[in-house]
Amino acid sequence: MSTQTVREESVSSTNPVPKPPDLGPNLTGLVPIAHGSCSTVYRADQPTVGRAVAVKIDNRTLDTELDRRRFRYEARATGRVSGHPHVIDLFDAGVSTDGHPYLVMELCTGSYTDRTGRTSPAEVRVIGTRIADALAAAHSAGVLHRDVKPGNILRTRFGSPVLADFGLAVLLDQRDGREGLDPLTPAYAPPESVELAQALPSGDVYSLAATMYALLAGHPPRLPDPGVPTTATLVELYRQPVPALPGVPPELLGVLRRALATDPADRPAAADFRDLLNTLPVSEPVTS
Repeated sequence: MSTQTVREESVSSTNPVPKPPDLGPNLTGLVPIAHGSCSTVYRADQPTVGRAVAVKIDNRTLDTELDRRRFRYEARATGRVSGHPHVIDLFDAGVSTDGHPYLVMELCTGSYTDRTGRTSPAEVRVIGTRIADALAAAHSAGVLHRDVKPGNILRTRFGSPVLADFGLAVLLDQRDGREGLDPLTPAYAPPESVELAQALPSGDVYSLAATMYALLAGHPPRLPDPGVPTTATLVELYRQPVPALPGVPPELLGVLRRALATDPADRPAAADFRDLLNTLPVSEPVTS
């Protein structure tokens, strides 16, 4: 149950959007704002509390055990860390009368895929520190995100970055060994995912570092060209050193290179990555 973002944006008329199901009197005026192969996100109103929310509705019904597992994992994963200042808020979850599961979440105003050009090192450091703190909290709660990328870091209406879309999340206390079959995003997935290895917290750290590099450079660290590479191409790219970035402080690049290590054992934990970023002399220390 994954879509690119939970944000306000136009939906292409060439990409048909399913008619929204009836979700009852407390979720009204559903307007599509994002649409993917697995789910559709709507802006909706909650009249009882007078707020706008995002409602993420699965395009499929829960006909298979895999679909039921995905919905259960996403709801529980988001719920375990909802309330962290840099994780999207989850308000409710349910299943519509016609069998479509849905999540009711905080409505955000954009994602970091919206950016044109490069983001400043100071801002990237702030984003990275805050999302690393969110990942540290998630890992402490037994949740692996597994799909950290620019499109899954959203901006709240107050301008704060939040981690969203736990559609590929793994709950460490409920592993079933099938996460290697999930469709990850090659440009941000850790090297071990090519071998379908068991997901680890260090994989999230790699993906966050790759996201930060992409914000600095305008493209991911080891996969600058669009398209889906072959496994052989990925293996070769992962062997390459992380390229330098003109204008980026060497201290920041050094921390990113540590987090982008090919060997998971060489990467810092999320909390350590946060602390390394927060001590860099790039800008004023980050506060929550």
